[in-house]
Amino acid sequence: MSNQKVPASRANGRPLTCQRRRYREARFWAKVSIAGDPAACWPYRGNKWDSGHGVYGAGKQHFGTRSAHRIAFMLANGLLAGELLVRHLCGNPLCCNPGHLALGTQLENMHDRFVRHGDKPGPHPVLDLAPEPLGGWRIVTGDLAELDRAAQEAEFWQNVERNPDEFACWPWVGDGRHDFGYGACYWEGRHTSAHRVAFVLHHGLTLQELGDEVVRHLCPNGSNPACCNPTHLMRGSQLENMQDRAREGKYTRGEAHFATKLSDADLVKMREDYWLTEHNKKPTLEQLATRYGLTDWRHIHRLVHGDLRADAGGPLNDPNPDPQHRTQHARGERHPLVRHPDALIKALREEYWSTPSRLRPSTIALAEKYSTDSKTVWNWLHGKSRKAAGGPICT
Repeated sequence: MSNQKVPASRANGRPLTCQRRRYREARFWAKVSIAGDPAACWPYRGNKWDSGHGVYGAGKQHFGTRSAHRIAFMLANGLLAGELLVRHLCGNPLCCNPGHLALGTQLENMHDRFVRHGDKPGPHPVLDLAPEPLGGWRIVTGDLAELDRAAQEAEFWQNVERNPDEFACWPWVGDGRHDFGYGACYWEGRHTSAHRVAFVLHHGLTLQELGDEVVRHLCPNGSNPACCNPTHLMRGSQLENMQDRAREGKYTRGEAHFATKLSDADLVKMREDYWLTEHNKKPTLEQLATRYGLTDWRHIHRLVHGDLRADAGGPLNDPNPDPQHRTQHARGERHPLVRHPDALIKALREEYWSTPSRLRPSTIALAEKYSTDSKTVWNWLHGKSRKAAGGPICT
């Protein structure tokens, strides 16, 4: 009989963790009716061969054999069965009680059947139980969900290169990795970042409890997206995460950004065309948008005024502002929809404010006279509109 320990199989190219092994063993023993009496049979409750022996479907992958009684012997003793047979001392092919199992040869197996048991089907009482190994039988039981969770956690940390130095980063060394360097894995039924899993495990949370909050990297030597050291991680908002990146200079800006359509030189030329051209020849924002292949004139407005990419260079305001032409918009009598010239507005103000208050006409009467509404007349008189027309204004 071999004393060789059962070799740990490998999961995802890494050695099987002891937690995963415990789960697999407990999962097998959950199919066995373990009796309190050590001399009683422990029948296997799963499928069985035509011969009556139990068959465990996952046994070939996990333990090298599908025969339930061979798996029970191997797990209980921590040994390899090798090429030898595992005999049923009780004659019950479904029995997985390690005290009823013993290694032997085919000749010994036949002797058990025809001599010991008289070719009568079991179970038969076993008076000479198989001796227990040092430390007793290894029978692993427990809540399968909890054991599986413990195995998943152990397998996760197996993919993290942990360092005893609390200030050092713990990089993710697993196969999954995002384009930006973050570790990637499946956890709680979803694909997520490894550092988020490290954070929730350390704080006893779930991904659902974490919700939409981000987990920020606050590594001492600058954020390391592969780091899974819980002491370097902190929950926060997306805004805080973006501020962290900006503070470390990790954003590509200006013409270096992959989505930028205008080079710095193009932007300088646009600003010069806008601010250094005579007012009556200045291009409109819509014309600039068409000229430079953009569709939103409001974006052009932000560019020429320096609200965006101010560091690209070029003028950001009118070096010689003209109060009469401070914008591109037609104002006063120059507006195509205006029906009242500046001279009329000026004369109205002079006449109105030079008349004693008790003799002044009402704004309603003036509105009828000038074919407009009383609110517009009131705005004219008080300078709320058409202020550049001139004339006295009283507020």
